Amino acid sequence: MNIPKGLNDLLPGEVLKRRLLENRISKIFTQWGYQEIITPTFEFYEILAKGAGSIMKKEMIKFFDREGNIIAFRPEITTSIARVASTKMQLEPKPSRLYYIGNVFRYDDKVGNQREFCQAGVELIGVNSKEADAEVIALAVESLKNSGLRKFFIDIGHINLFNGIMQSIKVKEERKQEIKDVILNKNFVLLEKILSIEDIKAKEKEYILKMPTLRGKEEVLEEAEKIIDNQLSAAALKEIKEVYHLLRDYGLEEYILIDLGIIRDFDYYTGIIFEGYTDYMGFPICGGGRYDNLCSKFGEDLPSTGFAIGIERLATTLEKEDANSLKLGRLNKYLVYYQNNTTYFKNALITAEKLRKKGLIVELEIGKRKYDKVLSYARLKGIKYILIIADHQSDKINRIEVISGKKEMINL
Repeated sequence: MNIPKGLNDLLPGEVLKRRLLENRISKIFTQWGYQEIITPTFEFYEILAKGAGSIMKKEMIKFFDREGNIIAFRPEITTSIARVASTKMQLEPKPSRLYYIGNVFRYDDKVGNQREFCQAGVELIGVNSKEADAEVIALAVESLKNSGLRKFFIDIGHINLFNGIMQSIKVKEERKQEIKDVILNKNFVLLEKILSIEDIKAKEKEYILKMPTLRGKEEVLEEAEKIIDNQLSAAALKEIKEVYHLLRDYGLEEYILIDLGIIRDFDYYTGIIFEGYTDYMGFPICGGGRYDNLCSKFGEDLPSTGFAIGIERLATTLEKEDANSLKLGRLNKYLVYYQNNTTYFKNALITAEKLRKKGLIVELEIGKRKYDKVLSYARLKGIKYILIIADHQSDKINRIEVISGKKEMINL
């Protein structure tokens, strides 16, 4: 039987790998003082649309409920958390440090045509400072490092670099949105075509075309300063420099690049933005930034910043970088096998219970199979030991090490 396009069944081995990755990331989130929050999988479309840009609104999966309301599956989780922080958490001391791990839904994720995928992320709510921006970027770096990833960069930019240049050029709002969309889609041939037919100053046109190529260390800021002539973009460059220096204080300079071509596909960003890249994938594995106005759309005015990591993208990258990075190894699994006699069954149950109380993984043979069949099964399942119950009264049990065949008597 088929399932809808863009969805996947995760088999037990895949689930184990995903849980391992999620546990590595959530451990770092917790150590940095972030608490887990869970929000609904779907909400009213009008709520989720408050944080979505034009492209994301098209990607949202919508349906009607029985009352005729338009409902949408969440395309990301930040907007839902902003709603909760502004309503149900108003009396909580600030800043609020929250993290989440959950599935999100879009018609096209660009990678593998997934429509359902998992994100793990944090939101730092209620503080507007460069130190807060630096903290979430540093946490993104540490999360990726703790996941096992070695070769990656976090590219930092600022939403007002683009906003400043868009404010200074004299074209219609529809055309500005089109320029933003083609940059998001990295369609630079179409970008040149659009700019050639509009009455835009040569210096402004130069910056728009050069923007996606301005990536590197601090020298990138110096290059941008030569061609930027509006105050909003100039202030953005100053903020990038300040955050970059704070990240240098964290000792993370080797993971950080300045990228003045970043444009995120959500409308709520107001300041520093960033994305994480590796050589193994043409799309970001994480992304985030400052959003100071989103919470106020639901009530309380709370400046905020955060990021999300794409779990599937990260897992794919880890497999490409190191095929062993998500291998769980051979766990000490046990299988309790008793001779085909009901008199031994109770002793087998007692044995299994004792081992489980010690924190071990234990299966009980319930198929009444012959020993050779059980041995074959154990090897296929990665079970390390078979405990053979041959006496319904004795505590002495034969233990067989499945891999080596070594046999010994043990006392539980």
